[in-house]
Amino acid sequence: MNESYNREATVVTPEHVRLHLQTAGLGSRAAALIADMLLLLAAFGIVSLLTGLILIPLDLAVADLFGEYAIAFLIVFAALLTGAYYALAEYYMAGQTFGKRWLGLRVVQENGQPVTFLSALIRNFFRLIDFMPSFYIAGALWMFFHPLDKRLGDLAAGTIVVRDLEHERRRIRHRTQKWLDKWRMQHRFSLTIPDAARGKVEREDWLLLAAYAERLPSLDNRKRDELAWRITQRLLRKLELDLNPYTLYPAAFLVELYILLSEEWSL
Repeated sequence: MNESYNREATVVTPEHVRLHLQTAGLGSRAAALIADMLLLLAAFGIVSLLTGLILIPLDLAVADLFGEYAIAFLIVFAALLTGAYYALAEYYMAGQTFGKRWLGLRVVQENGQPVTFLSALIRNFFRLIDFMPSFYIAGALWMFFHPLDKRLGDLAAGTIVVRDLEHERRRIRHRTQKWLDKWRMQHRFSLTIPDAARGKVEREDWLLLAAYAERLPSLDNRKRDELAWRITQRLLRKLELDLNPYTLYPAAFLVELYILLSEEWSL
């Protein structure tokens, strides 16, 4: 879920490394919350069903007596299940619940380090306040106005919810690959690069080529060809290949080169 209003948080790790992380906005966090609540509701439904099945064979009077205890048990179970799920999942799943994992979100500490058990416990204890007066209205309002999209639980625990970089990379690669497959069906172009020439491609060259390929779905034809011409000239000089066969269709050349090199450079 893309959110144009997501903000960037700059954190400095204990190793004095500066990281720029994109915060998770209200929309994606709400979607992750709904996914988690549906999962919890399914677990609670299963336990409720099993409890009901246990009471069915009992006599009516005994069932009524145990039914009161069963209701109390289910209330306590629901509270413990909800609290334990969020705290334990975020700690043992490196800052993620299943909902956050599906949405590509992660909880980290303000210094960029993984969330600790204590901070996971504190931030989820404050869900009781964020939930008020109903369905996280207080938490949503606080997130909306906070510059780093924090709810009260994040402020108390010293945490921040950010977009998971690896999830974003996989999503971008998947989108790019789908677009390139469609584009290649319309633009037939054969390219063979000798192994010796491949070895001359450095990381900086690959990052430039990958950035161009990932931007292709959003580029208009004029911008696409203009960038392709510049990048093709640079890479052909690096690869020591003749300019003429490839500069006629620079975008097609770059697409095929990206496909050829992506397996070894994406590892």
